[in-house]
Amino acid sequence: MEDLIKLKTAMDLIVTGLYEKERQKKKGEYFYSKRLIHGINLFQSLNYKYNPEGFDFGKMHEQSFITEYAMRPVAEWFQGWKNKESLKLEDQSFYYMDALVGDSGFHTFHVNDNCEDYIEYVEKDVIAGIEQRAVYDCLKSLDQNAYVNLRKFLIEHPVIPAKDLRGLKLGYAKNSIALQAIENAYEEIQKDCFVCPRCGWTLQKEKIGMRCQSRTCSEAVYIPGELKVISGNAGMLRLKRGVMKYIAVPGKLELEIYAYCEKHGVQSVLWPQMDRYDIEITFPDGTVWAIDAKAVKEPHFLKENVARDGGFPSGTYDRSFYVIPDEYAAARTDYRMIINQELARLGDRQTRCIRLYDLKKEIRERGKR
Repeated sequence: MEDLIKLKTAMDLIVTGLYEKERQKKKGEYFYSKRLIHGINLFQSLNYKYNPEGFDFGKMHEQSFITEYAMRPVAEWFQGWKNKESLKLEDQSFYYMDALVGDSGFHTFHVNDNCEDYIEYVEKDVIAGIEQRAVYDCLKSLDQNAYVNLRKFLIEHPVIPAKDLRGLKLGYAKNSIALQAIENAYEEIQKDCFVCPRCGWTLQKEKIGMRCQSRTCSEAVYIPGELKVISGNAGMLRLKRGVMKYIAVPGKLELEIYAYCEKHGVQSVLWPQMDRYDIEITFPDGTVWAIDAKAVKEPHFLKENVARDGGFPSGTYDRSFYVIPDEYAAARTDYRMIINQELARLGDRQTRCIRLYDLKKEIRERGKR
């Protein structure tokens, strides 16, 4: 048990340290993250304990760890470890993570999606200071109508001309909290880039390929001549990356569900009770469903998040659902089973994990009754 606690601590420090290192890097300077170094030291002490024959003292330093470990799936880190059964690795969410970072070329790296998802869904306390939290805390201080309207605006406007943003601010001229949320949400686009055709944010050309807010967008194949160009310093702004990734991207799924309800004449409400859950659907027969849309690829991260919350938030509804994108369910055919087994373990019998496809089918059929 002591070694498992040490391993979990090491993983938390490594993941947050890599994230911190990428965010704090400055041109011409090498940033040392104390979290990352501490995490590496903890991990390597366990590495030596469980695999003394295969341990290489020459690979203790930070750069070696990044190339030898962080750029490989986490499950491969434990190859050669003996008597590791007590660590219960297959029960740990971090064990299923893909490579934490990707190679950006010229001895630089970028943090991958699952690294950020681990921070967001498993270790939320460590991201209290990033852009997403700065905006969300302001939004939560607004009244319900202002909360819904402003959050919806952010989701629908990942990139915006400065004049349009000024117009938005004029509409909230007497609401200092809303103005602070807007100020915290956007940043100037200072370098030439492209509009990402997948998510609507910005694609930045790098030494190797393109870079967007997610690995999925970054690794897609694009034809530069067909992309919309945004010139740097041309009076355009974009959502800060943390806001885009953790508010706008999941919000696209939420708005898709909301629009589908509207299309089929089914009553729905966005973020009821100040975001107790994402959507409340009321069918013509009076049945009420509560929906939490989850745009997280790794089911074990969501499983741990559900376990920490003790199941779905309570409320006055008949059924509740975690809804995941169809492509996530297709990529991991066991996704729903993993979440539903955890819900059963928690005794939450009125909640299920379903695909977006399944929810849309129910909305179509129940909307006709």
